[in-house]
Amino acid sequence: MLKAFLDIFRVKDLKDRILFTVAMVAIYRIGSFIPCPFISVDKMQESFSKAGQGAGFFGVADMFTGGAFSKMTVMALGLMPYISASIILQLMMVVIPRLEKIAREGEAGRKKINQMTRIGTVVLAAVQGFGVALWILGQNRSEGNLILPMMADHPVLFTLITMITVTTGTTFLMWLGEKITEKGIGNGVSLVITMGIVAHYPTYVHQSIVAADLEAFRPIWFPIVAALCVFATVVIVLVQEGSRKIPIQHAKQVAGRRLAASQTNYLPLKINTAGVMPVIFASAILTLPGTIFGWIGAKGNQGIIAEWFSMQSRFNLYNAFNLTHEGAFLLLKAVNLHTVLFVLLLIFFCFFYTAIVFKPQDVADNLRRVGAFVPGYRPGKPTSDYIDKVMTRITMVGAVFLCVIALLPQFLMVSFELPFSLADFAGGTGLIIVVAVVLDTMKQIESRMLMRHYDGFRSRRQASGGRRWAAKERKA
Repeated sequence: MLKAFLDIFRVKDLKDRILFTVAMVAIYRIGSFIPCPFISVDKMQESFSKAGQGAGFFGVADMFTGGAFSKMTVMALGLMPYISASIILQLMMVVIPRLEKIAREGEAGRKKINQMTRIGTVVLAAVQGFGVALWILGQNRSEGNLILPMMADHPVLFTLITMITVTTGTTFLMWLGEKITEKGIGNGVSLVITMGIVAHYPTYVHQSIVAADLEAFRPIWFPIVAALCVFATVVIVLVQEGSRKIPIQHAKQVAGRRLAASQTNYLPLKINTAGVMPVIFASAILTLPGTIFGWIGAKGNQGIIAEWFSMQSRFNLYNAFNLTHEGAFLLLKAVNLHTVLFVLLLIFFCFFYTAIVFKPQDVADNLRRVGAFVPGYRPGKPTSDYIDKVMTRITMVGAVFLCVIALLPQFLMVSFELPFSLADFAGGTGLIIVVAVVLDTMKQIESRMLMRHYDGFRSRRQASGGRRWAAKERKA
């Protein structure tokens, strides 16, 4: 393992890419500590903590930005507008055939889609920046003008400055992610999001220890959560790497006077083709209603609608049946409208995103074009229907897996009243993203190393062949 790690730095191109990625991530983390103008960071964090860490849109935004949102820094929005723009654009591809046609135009189409995503990111960042500024002004009034001691009497100017600041921060982060993809080790946007999530882990550990000292929960939960974290990580790796192999038979071919025997290969279909995108989509959409209705509700009361959408809603199966038992019955506390909608959205986006990135008809056409077929199925539509049926079954397995892992922290928080800082280690969106991105990054590094070794081996063979040819010429 150590030798493999040292081999990375022996390949100059790969070493330069890794160092470039580390430098870009360091710039991102430095920017996460630069506060927006005129905001008292201490008072802002104090006000944020009152809203409840990990609850609603603010908790999700703070997790994805590595704590930049709670500090209200220049990168407070992180890449959330970029994620939202990607969601909207992919939904529009299904509705607008013109966009789908552009996406099929190869490299030129990909550039056009990326440009549309960039424009949408800037627009959404400005809109979200406006909403954040209004929220800060409301918090400032409730805190007695302590958050904005210099701008309490200039709300319009503060709103404009905040919009420009956070929009610039998001645009810079988007550019940073693209540069990591181009000149680094790849997956720039995913890597930036992952670094933001990982940056929160030391804080979570400290907060969990403090909560245990205050007897907020029993210390026995530490080994239980650690075991759940290991279990969730192993399951994520197995499902992310797992695939269903469909046998592919190649027709016999005539090579000169010989009849080449047919060969059998396999078409791998990934269990979780959609990756982590369904979890991100479902989380981003589901946190908005509760937050919006919470703003509309009266002070100190989010309102009945916000209560229904709340993760810790009192409208759950445990209270519906007037249960007083503990043990396994406590799990029913987490079965509420929030949980049901999250499961439905996650399953929907699993199938939706899989349908976008994987098209059985195209696979069947490609197999027929190269003279391959699935044994027992005619080329064309029968093959396409079979692949679609298999893909539907394994996608459902992947969706169930995502639901279980993503909901583990919610059950620990709501049913057993563990703090978010500890429950988040047991699974959830953050752990799924971190493990998936780390796996993908390791694959990219490995593929670059193999490519480099292959090039070196090929160059040595060519050089030795040239020397042998020169020796024969001299003898002649």
